[in-house]
Amino acid sequence: MERLACYDKANAAAPSRKPSAIKPVLNTAYATPAPLPIKGEPPVKSNPRFWFEAEGGIYGFSRNLPVLAGTAAPLTTGPTHLPSSPGFIGLFTTSTVTNPLVTGTPVRSGGGGSFRMGYWLDPAQTMAVDGSIFFVQGDSSFGLSQTPTSIITTTSINTTPAVFVHLYDDVTTTWLTKGAISDQLYGADLNFRIRAGSSPELPKFDVMAGLRYLALDEKLTASVNSVFSRTFDPALGLPQPTDLTGASSSSATFRIRNDFIGPQIGFNAEQHWGRFWVANESKVAVGAMIERLWVSGSTTLGVTPTTGIALAGIPLAVNAGQGAGVGAPLLAVTTGAPTAFGLFAQGNRSRTVFAVVPSGAIKGGYDITPNMSLTVAYNYLYMNAAGRIGDQIASPSDIRQSSLFLQGITFGVKTLF
Repeated sequence: MERLACYDKANAAAPSRKPSAIKPVLNTAYATPAPLPIKGEPPVKSNPRFWFEAEGGIYGFSRNLPVLAGTAAPLTTGPTHLPSSPGFIGLFTTSTVTNPLVTGTPVRSGGGGSFRMGYWLDPAQTMAVDGSIFFVQGDSSFGLSQTPTSIITTTSINTTPAVFVHLYDDVTTTWLTKGAISDQLYGADLNFRIRAGSSPELPKFDVMAGLRYLALDEKLTASVNSVFSRTFDPALGLPQPTDLTGASSSSATFRIRNDFIGPQIGFNAEQHWGRFWVANESKVAVGAMIERLWVSGSTTLGVTPTTGIALAGIPLAVNAGQGAGVGAPLLAVTTGAPTAFGLFAQGNRSRTVFAVVPSGAIKGGYDITPNMSLTVAYNYLYMNAAGRIGDQIASPSDIRQSSLFLQGITFGVKTLF
């Protein structure tokens, strides 16, 4: 019994393994466990998606030297059949040009500007559309009154295959008293661009493809005075006075327009160093060059009235005062066409050729704010096939091909928004 009592006392002193009940305390606030942190992708940085650039500066044109007449080998035409003179083979004419008007002062420089706007299609700036327009104009003036051009045309009758009888000479002497040339080049393009690289350590590099349009409009205006004379061969024995004289005052406009349209491809690379950056954009377009030439103007003539006579069946126009001892007075006549410049062909004409147009710009900039920059750039544009006004004066019927190289320094501003 004593042993059992000791056992019960030992068990009563041992702590119980059952946890004691916790009594709640009324009116006591309990702390809410803190939520576990959840990691996710950082938000995409919202960059400006529009950009706009405006530039202006000085441009230089490649040589556009007008040749208003040219020295040419004697040009012979004929025979012209004469129904009234069946015994003769026909009339022949031979023309030569002397003391040509060779050169004026070409357009060398001008001013112009451009505007460009673009839009990134996504916040990450991987795809965009952009477009631009530009305009450049140059003007110059010239006068060559001290170097007249003389065109001498000799008319003969072919009596036998080996015998020519001289009839008369026509001489036209022309002075260019005032002239001016203007060059206008303008155009636009539209491109889709894709960013090819986005590494922060490397330059931004975009490739682009689009469509380009260009127009080159050149005009030459001039005031011209001419003196004309026709002198008959004294050996013909015609009663005097038979010779003719005349004078003319003319204003003329020669205009040629080149319209180019075609697809283009290119790239744009840009590298930043803090607030400073430099960019290079290069493009090349291929397509059709549509060329059109117009001639317009008017001429006031002072002409000698003529009368017709026949010499051995050959019809001749001679001074209407023939046989009266004095020549007939000059009469003023206004026509709707200008006096020809030497060998210049008066007819309007057109032509379409294949052309290649590379262009580009090297630009430097400084960020005055995160969204605005000041820029300076060197720009260039080349057209491998174009009709220039200075090359058309001596072209008899076709449009002669030349090239255009334009380069300039521009200053501008670029904004992001």
